[in-house]
Amino acid sequence: MKQTLNDKTIKELEEIFTAKGFQKFRAKQVYRQIHVNKINNFNEMTDLPLDMREQMADEFAIDQVKMLQTFESKVDSTKKYLFELGDGNIIEAVFMDYEDRKTICISSQVGCRMGCTFCASTKNGLARNMTASELIEEVYTLERLNGDINNIVIMGIGEPLDNFDNITKFLEIITDEAGRNLSHRSITLSTSGLSPKIYDLADTGLDVNLAVSLHYATDQQRREYMPIANKYSIKSIIEATDYYLEKTKRRVSFEYVVIDGVNNSDADVYNLKALLKGKNIHINLIPLNPIEEFKHGKTKNSVIKDFRDKLSRNGLNATIRYSMGEDIDASCGQLRNNYAR
Repeated sequence: MKQTLNDKTIKELEEIFTAKGFQKFRAKQVYRQIHVNKINNFNEMTDLPLDMREQMADEFAIDQVKMLQTFESKVDSTKKYLFELGDGNIIEAVFMDYEDRKTICISSQVGCRMGCTFCASTKNGLARNMTASELIEEVYTLERLNGDINNIVIMGIGEPLDNFDNITKFLEIITDEAGRNLSHRSITLSTSGLSPKIYDLADTGLDVNLAVSLHYATDQQRREYMPIANKYSIKSIIEATDYYLEKTKRRVSFEYVVIDGVNNSDADVYNLKALLKGKNIHINLIPLNPIEEFKHGKTKNSVIKDFRDKLSRNGLNATIRYSMGEDIDASCGQLRNNYAR
């Protein structure tokens, strides 16, 4: 198997190139071609000698992400993409064009093993982790299609912290000042609550924004709908996010899919207040996007607004994040599942 180059730091490229007899300075040229010019074909790196380009094409690789289908929303500016990886596995990603920023939502795994009952991504389990090189090429493919983006949210298919090594290498490369140079503040990583990995992420110094998929205010509720709760309690998650805030100075967001009659009662408000009151956090309320396997309908706007108002009256910072692209299979995993049928 050929060694990939787009997931290597400049120092790593220098070591690889000098071992091959290439001049050391060529590493910075190749790094810039990949991460600034977003070139994924060695033959197009015309500042390199032809014989070097030919040798690189023979011995090295840049993982490719092939676009299978594009879906454009008729109600907003959202575009959703089905991508095929080199081994035939399929992932999906989203481009959202807001007035003041361009945001992409990327996948981090092929499938997911977290088993949350309300999520389409986990329906067929986990096939494999995405590599750091695939993650990088996923971003650059989206940028080739839509221009430079301002924000990345790692909230697509997969649990990012279940793919820790590849995710942290991706973050290191994508934020490198000598390359793509995306700000840490421009990246949000979403997790279902792998408490030990939250500590590990805090210790890397990669102080990206952290969003925790809480969704329920008690361990009993979480265990019923989110199997990961059998391993990590809400208390352990809160302790881990407190550590993350202390270490990175980044306010943590808690994602909360509002399911009418399930997790939006007065008791839920009370429990959330007991958990989070006085902490430097933010609660993102999200309407449920129904899937066939989860027998609850879409959350009405009036219901989610009422729940937000109750939280606000109890001193909690809560806002509503409305779904985009609802007419093109809004939930993560729906496109992939439908295509695979």
